[in-house]
Amino acid sequence: MIVSFGSIALDTTRTPTLIRKDILGGSCTYFSLASSLFFKTGIVGIVGSDFPENYLEIFRNRLDLSGFKIEKSKKTFKYDSSFGNDLSIRTTNITELNVYKDYNPVLPYKYRKEKYIYLGNIDPKQQLQVIDQLEKPCYIFMDTIDYWIKTERSKVYEVIQRVNGLFLNEEEIKLLCETKSILKGAYKLLDLNIDLLVVKRGAKGAVMFTKDYIFINPSYLNTEVVDPTGAGDSFAGGFVGHLVKKDKIDDKTLKESLIYGNVLGSFAIERFGPERLVSLSLNEIYERYRKHCSMVFF
Repeated sequence: MIVSFGSIALDTTRTPTLIRKDILGGSCTYFSLASSLFFKTGIVGIVGSDFPENYLEIFRNRLDLSGFKIEKSKKTFKYDSSFGNDLSIRTTNITELNVYKDYNPVLPYKYRKEKYIYLGNIDPKQQLQVIDQLEKPCYIFMDTIDYWIKTERSKVYEVIQRVNGLFLNEEEIKLLCETKSILKGAYKLLDLNIDLLVVKRGAKGAVMFTKDYIFINPSYLNTEVVDPTGAGDSFAGGFVGHLVKKDKIDDKTLKESLIYGNVLGSFAIERFGPERLVSLSLNEIYERYRKHCSMVFF
């Protein structure tokens, strides 16, 4: 099983043409719905009394909920953001941590023995709490955002030094490593003894760095972008999901995983929230993977 920890949220997303309120969101949500298409995934997270029943039903149908908690006396984490005309830049309007403010995650006993762990965007102190409960993890992946880099930089670095794989976007790696070059930033992070760094570049695709090589893959060409929210976590879900399904970490599988990450990210942006991930099938994923490969290999 893949164990996923991160935020579960109710999002308000504002685009130039439409506003959608209280959409199912959060880093744990997008990652888990994407990874569960490849391999069984369990979530560790918390919601409040206002979390809609239809969203609970999506979780029940797709995920192991042994680590999922409903706090009846509080409200669900909420995130309000806006996109500009080209949908490439998101501006945070309001963040309400609510149930996550004083949350102390507790892993079920069976989760503590699992090999593959994903730490989604959340307070790095809570990420460390999860790591401390693991017994013999094979591979720990983590993600973060600029907010935690600015406010909890030392803790973010503490988490990085205890994980194997790291997902960041271009602005995050520049901010974290205090450089204008993602290449210089990548070498700095690899010196911390992580095995793998993936830099997500939005419409430009992604770059994977290891100690031995760099692998670049462009994004899939979508005909329409509706909502880019969650694309990065969906990317990570596709990447980790394929890697765990193969149950081996070699160069070929890692490169395949990067392409599957781009494919899952391309599906996520076609609808508001995780709607596309909920309706997606493996056959659709494999077909788009084949199309994508035919575009970039010769």
